[in-house]
Amino acid sequence: MKRVVFLFFVLCIFAFCEIKFDYGFDLRLRQEYIGNIFAPAPPAGYEDDNYFRLKASLWGRWDINKNNTIFIKFSGEPRFYVEKNGFLSRGRSRSDDEFIFENLYFEFKKIGGSNLDLKIGRQDFLMQYGEGFVIMEGTPGDGSRTFYFDALKATYHFNDKNLVDFIFLYSPKEDYMPIINNNHKKLRNSDERGIILYGKLNPLKNLSLEPYYIYKHQEEYQPNPFVTIPELDFHTIGIRKVYKFDPWKLRGEIAYQWGKYEDGNDKSAFGGYVFLTRSFKEAKFSPSFEIGYSYLSGDKSSTAKDEGWDPVFARWPWWSELMLYYYFYDGEIAKWTNLNGWRTSLNLVLSKDTTLSLYYNYLRANEPNLGPGKERGHVPELILRHKFTDFLSSHLWVEYFIPGNYYPDTHRNSLFVRWELLFKF
Repeated sequence: MKRVVFLFFVLCIFAFCEIKFDYGFDLRLRQEYIGNIFAPAPPAGYEDDNYFRLKASLWGRWDINKNNTIFIKFSGEPRFYVEKNGFLSRGRSRSDDEFIFENLYFEFKKIGGSNLDLKIGRQDFLMQYGEGFVIMEGTPGDGSRTFYFDALKATYHFNDKNLVDFIFLYSPKEDYMPIINNNHKKLRNSDERGIILYGKLNPLKNLSLEPYYIYKHQEEYQPNPFVTIPELDFHTIGIRKVYKFDPWKLRGEIAYQWGKYEDGNDKSAFGGYVFLTRSFKEAKFSPSFEIGYSYLSGDKSSTAKDEGWDPVFARWPWWSELMLYYYFYDGEIAKWTNLNGWRTSLNLVLSKDTTLSLYYNYLRANEPNLGPGKERGHVPELILRHKFTDFLSSHLWVEYFIPGNYYPDTHRNSLFVRWELLFKF
């Protein structure tokens, strides 16, 4: 009954407003292959994970006037698993065949003629806050199917170049909105609440600053049957800086975390990164070269305090698709922590529609955990992107992971391959 009332309310808003209507349809086809993730050697038929992902989205935007908008997006992404040697990948033929509200928000700009904007409802923060170091992914449990947050965001514009966002969000473990073919998918480890205060400032022409404060509350949960994480309240304060001095660009971020678990143990952690980029715009293929370093503190086994960095709202492939899965052995998939790593990259513009990015990552841990040492390993990556038309684009993504002595000897070299076709209408 609640779902019927909810849908009736939404339809009434559309029916009684004089609105300008726009709509679109997106179709994304991916095949993903992940080899040798499991260690030690898995049983027959489970050596690799190989599947197709077909995401279909229908969206509509209603502009009540130039300042007030309603946006809705309905999506589904079933997975179809590939058979190998008589066995289905993960022992399944299909999964995740539910259809959900990916977005549903109301946006009000310049409320009452002021400098205040308000956005209420299910919305994405995809690459809106820095590079996704602490704010990026609201639904890590469904992979890259969705990224949304259920939030209220108020934005105050000091002027055209300086603003501050205030965000309140509440995220239950499972989706509470109407779902077709509900699989009761767990979108995150536990019910979560958060408050974010995020500034975007430009004090100088070539300098941008993004100071922030984040409070997060998470309920008790079990990342695996053998570990229980107590209820936690913690705070994160940090700042991101970007300085451009053509043809160079220097960017970095630093943050500190503190808090307390329900069992009385304290949390205190530190993280950050710095990258230097050099562009050669006039050279053939307009190459750009980048080198960077990242540090995320690790939990020390010798103390009761938790010194491990927490990615807050950023459990996504920040450094690597493969490394995201390897964090399962540290406790939780995509919970970036206990890391110091170097990255170099080369980006080439092969044509106006084609780009090639090459990466090499050397990763270490700050605290030993699984094996005898601190070397996580080496991860070379290749990403090739091509745009066929204004409506059709594609990419090929390849990673290869060579594990170091941070992991036991049973771990093997692993491979990730993904190709994608994206149609937007």
